[in-house]
Amino acid sequence: MNQTIELDALHTKGGKKRKFILIGLALIALGAVAVWFAFFRNAETQPQYITAPIKRQDLRVTVQATGNLEPLRTVTVGIEVSGTLKEIMVDYNDPVKAGQPLARLDTVKLESSLNSSRAQLKVSQANLLSNEAAQREAKLQLNRLRQVFESTGGAYPSQKEMDSAQAAYDRANASLSASKAQLEQAKAEVLTGEENLRKAIAVSPIDGIVLTREVDVGQTVAASMQTPTLFTIAEDLKKMQVIVAVDEADVGEVKEGQQVSFRVNAYPNREFNGTVSQVRLGSQITSGVVTYNAVVLVDNSEGLLRPGMTAQAFIVTKQASNALVVPNAAFRFTPPVTRNANMFAASNRPSNARPVGERLQGDRIFLLENGVPRMARVKRGETDGALTVIEGENIAEGALAITSMRQAAQ
Repeated sequence: MNQTIELDALHTKGGKKRKFILIGLALIALGAVAVWFAFFRNAETQPQYITAPIKRQDLRVTVQATGNLEPLRTVTVGIEVSGTLKEIMVDYNDPVKAGQPLARLDTVKLESSLNSSRAQLKVSQANLLSNEAAQREAKLQLNRLRQVFESTGGAYPSQKEMDSAQAAYDRANASLSASKAQLEQAKAEVLTGEENLRKAIAVSPIDGIVLTREVDVGQTVAASMQTPTLFTIAEDLKKMQVIVAVDEADVGEVKEGQQVSFRVNAYPNREFNGTVSQVRLGSQITSGVVTYNAVVLVDNSEGLLRPGMTAQAFIVTKQASNALVVPNAAFRFTPPVTRNANMFAASNRPSNARPVGERLQGDRIFLLENGVPRMARVKRGETDGALTVIEGENIAEGALAITSMRQAAQ
């Protein structure tokens, strides 16, 4: 019986010991759960910073403009005489040389008119000879009468006969002058007829290529107040120009000699290059928008570009090489004022720096270091609207610049 009592006592002591062990394990588990919950809840309530690395790269500042491609020189070929087109010698895209015939009118009427003018010239020449003879005859008659009048002391011939002889001589001179003028007029008409016959053939004034042909064989062209256009010829298309419209807000940055890159719809994946050769002073106002034309010279030796193509151009006004750049959003970010953030910032800023969250004068960005933002003073350089060149102490390539923040749910 004593042994039974001792066994019960041992059993009772063992149960209490196990109970204490279980309670201890439970407390440890609860503590771990509490620590885990506190850690992750604290992590969930911390703000999440959106960052972008500071990079070293080239940066170009550009002005965007739109325009159309044009030949350097375009000539419209017309014809100065009226008639019916008998022959057309060139077509679209044909290369031509200066002086090369392009089209010819039916010249029957022009030749007839020229022949008539030449005949009239011969008549005028004959009239001139006749009037010259009449003038010589009138002059001889007048001289004979004067000799007789002087030898007779004025007795013979009468004064009336002398006056008539003088009048006849004067008329002969007048007729001679008129015939000379008629001869000059006839010569001019012959020259005009010959020139009209020459102009019945349209020729190219330059070396180039035919862009447009406005007429067909058999068509009648009438040269009246305005010379009708037959062809449009462009000079060497290996050199072209883009006339771009620059907004008045940007025109102050555009200068001669600046580099230009542009794209056309025909080759969306191809970039073409050019150079600004002129910024025109004259303005254009369209729907209240003021623009100025800039001329961009383009090398088209490959022949890919065509007149009239629309070009989306970017004029490089400034550029920086191998510079540290940061997104512009970094300049607009300011972290919230928190005790931990201020303590971290206070341990990392110079003595004259201001607390994080306080509005600062000048340029500054915030870098994310060990999960906490640090303010860094910088000097801004050129910007292309998305990135900005920066300079500053303790600014290294690859540092994380904070651009925005996503606040965690409470």
